[in-house]
Amino acid sequence: MIATSQFARTSAAVGGLIWIAALLIQTGDSPETDLIQKIFLLAVFVIVPLALSLISPNEDSIALRIAAWAQPISATLCFVSFFIAQGVVAGILASFWLALTVLIALAGILRLASSTPRLTNEQSINVGMVYLPIGGAWLLASRLGIQPLGFGDTIVLLTAVHFHFAGFAAPVLTGLAGRAVSNRTAASRAVTLAALATVIGTPIVAAGITLSPTVALVGALVVTLGLTLLGVVVIGYVSPLISSRIARVFLLAGSLSSCAAMVLACLYAYSIVSHTLIIDIPHMAMTHGLLNSLGFALCSLLAWSFEKNGS
Repeated sequence: MIATSQFARTSAAVGGLIWIAALLIQTGDSPETDLIQKIFLLAVFVIVPLALSLISPNEDSIALRIAAWAQPISATLCFVSFFIAQGVVAGILASFWLALTVLIALAGILRLASSTPRLTNEQSINVGMVYLPIGGAWLLASRLGIQPLGFGDTIVLLTAVHFHFAGFAAPVLTGLAGRAVSNRTAASRAVTLAALATVIGTPIVAAGITLSPTVALVGALVVTLGLTLLGVVVIGYVSPLISSRIARVFLLAGSLSSCAAMVLACLYAYSIVSHTLIIDIPHMAMTHGLLNSLGFALCSLLAWSFEKNGS
């Protein structure tokens, strides 16, 4: 029987081909919405299964195994929901993806319960898994056409994207880097600090969207600190330990993309606080969104996958 991790990698590869084909089809009612939806679909088809293939080498969780095998179906139904007008039917289709993210979170909770209470590299991965259903819930709201707290459709969908990349992919990637330097005290401590900043900063950004632009700016600065520190550790300490040359190239690309993306995030948050137009949402999607999704998340996950499989 095919191993769960191998199945998840295969799903990510097939999902990547589907995603490339989907680029030729407009699903959003505007170029801005269409781009954001495509970034979200990258998470659904590629980022999540690729991360699942790397999270648990021993495949020690039934919930995680079920999630990996159910992901292609849930992803496909989620994709179909974008071709249907917002409402009950689109919401039902999207609810399958929410159910999948809840299953992943359950696996994360089980991992949390069986490990030390202090934040470690593995705990960073677990927290990322627990954050994922928040993104699934905002996706459901988006497809139902619900606007929580009066947010517009774009913000609702962007929040779903936020928790799939900053909420899920970033903590997972931080944990993977931590595994590589677990026997190097200084680097390991730096990764733990990066994990702490990422795990704390992500909900602060989300809360700031609801409560105050200033709070969102603080959250963006905290996440930027964490991911910049992670980039330094990956380039300075992790990369020399990687045997695969192509993996090292992808890790470098991912780290540099992350730093650039977070600078843009801070500029955007500051522009909201200062009421000065520096960069707007369409340009954020084109720059920050693509750097964070294709650059940081995808390149970094591919790097770890190449390293794991000796490519």
